[in-house]
Amino acid sequence: MKRLPTLIVSALAALALNATPAVAHSLSEDTDALPTMTGQPAGQVLMASRQGNGHVIEAFGDLAHADHIVVLVPGVGWNAATLLDESEATRRHPAVQARGILAEATKLDPHTRTAVVVWLDYDAPSTVDLDAAESTRAIKGAPRLAAFVNGKARHADVSVVCHSYGAVVCAHAAPIMNARDIVAVGSPGMDVSTVGQLHARGRVWAGTAPDDPISMVPHTTIGGLGHGADPTDPGFGARRLPTGTSQGHNGYFTPGTLSLLNISRIALGLVDEVGDR
Repeated sequence: MKRLPTLIVSALAALALNATPAVAHSLSEDTDALPTMTGQPAGQVLMASRQGNGHVIEAFGDLAHADHIVVLVPGVGWNAATLLDESEATRRHPAVQARGILAEATKLDPHTRTAVVVWLDYDAPSTVDLDAAESTRAIKGAPRLAAFVNGKARHADVSVVCHSYGAVVCAHAAPIMNARDIVAVGSPGMDVSTVGQLHARGRVWAGTAPDDPISMVPHTTIGGLGHGADPTDPGFGARRLPTGTSQGHNGYFTPGTLSLLNISRIALGLVDEVGDR
């Protein structure tokens, strides 16, 4: 299937998810403007491997002494080479997103030590294709995510922020992961019908911006394709993450957005301050 032209594969994946090919294409394309936070602070590569498509874990901030650690799990389109290359990075780039969280958390509380880790120790689907419609890659990566988080949770409060397909990875890690909070943004689903079925050890939050095209993808599972219920549906039972208008699928970590503010509040444990402004 991977040998088929990209648009055909995207169309098949979109059909599997009951979405239009245009929606699938918009989710996988990077058309965002250049950011203002590329390069600083520099990332510290904790792990890099040629395994699979290339795995990498990169930290921003003083991880060794952090009181609060955010683990950011990216979704479709990333591997070690693309993540470590910031030469043409946009706000879709996980390193840019990590710096956005770190800057906002530092702004909220300059006296609390915070670090953000981009965790890509799994084979993310390369685009919106049948791999993205299935959960195989998420299931394989979930034990490694849990092991990493559990190691850091011995010394700090850890929240895990899961973007897009990354939310599927987080869902399968949830029962064995000592995260204080799991935050799913722009999620295609978490392979369950209710938050209780995750058996998560911490709080679970979910938010999707009204202008995110993923909201046009009906949340369902058909023949092993698709990722189940919408985590933002009140019936799912997750805590509501107000996002405001976060400028599409890739804008949740953009400075000045309500989504970034609320994600940073959760990272600092300021859960009573999470709200619509």
